[in-house]
Amino acid sequence: MLKLGGGSILIDTDAHSMDCINRRNPDMDSCHARSAPIVIEDDVLVGTGCIVLKGVTIGARSVIGAGSVVTKSVPADCIAAGNPCKVIRKN
Repeated sequence: MLKLGGGSILIDTDAHSMDCINRRNPDMDSCHARSAPIVIEDDVLVGTGCIVLKGVTIGARSVIGAGSVVTKSVPADCIAAGNPCKVIRKN
């Protein structure tokens, strides 16, 4: 069971190309945007106001501190927080 704090955002795509030339053309912009799945395993708690970016896996039973920006995967059984989010300790 996932507990997701209020105001948290899960972003699985860049939504736009990172190349300024491609962004000028709407057709090129959307086809060059990168996306990757977000995997949140069992019994995870994501605190209020967190941002989880594309390609991240949050391991089972981990806790993400409020206001964190998760840019890289977090292993199972960890407490992680910050901007960028880092493991503080293992449970």
